[in-house]
Amino acid sequence: MIRDWLEEKMADERTRALIREVVMLVPNLGKLVARLAADPRVPVRAKVFAGIAAAYAFSPIDVVPDFIPLLGKTDDILLMALALRHVIEEAGVAVVREHWDGPDQVLTVMVDLIGAITDTVPRPVRMALNRFLRAG
Repeated sequence: MIRDWLEEKMADERTRALIREVVMLVPNLGKLVARLAADPRVPVRAKVFAGIAAAYAFSPIDVVPDFIPLLGKTDDILLMALALRHVIEEAGVAVVREHWDGPDQVLTVMVDLIGAITDTVPRPVRMALNRFLRAG
């Protein structure tokens, strides 16, 4: 029964296209980040913040330990989303689109999702971080 349902869904071209886009999201996001890191139009401070966020995400030392179910990765996800949002804002949408390999719709959804995630960070924290990143 489940197999029949799955085969029916896989036969639908829109479903296959969606699955392809989801599968390609991670490699496309990785290429986007690497290309933005190499782009001289992206400010160094934004690149450094993204690097620090990535190092924190892969570090075994966290504010919220990773072994705590549901909450363990929250700090990593929030920090990475804040870093990506900052890089996108600093680089500009045109530069980001130039480096994006996937469909524009996927990029738009990804940017909206990053915005929604970062909007969960308390406003005073976001403002303090923005002041710090724009200082200098």
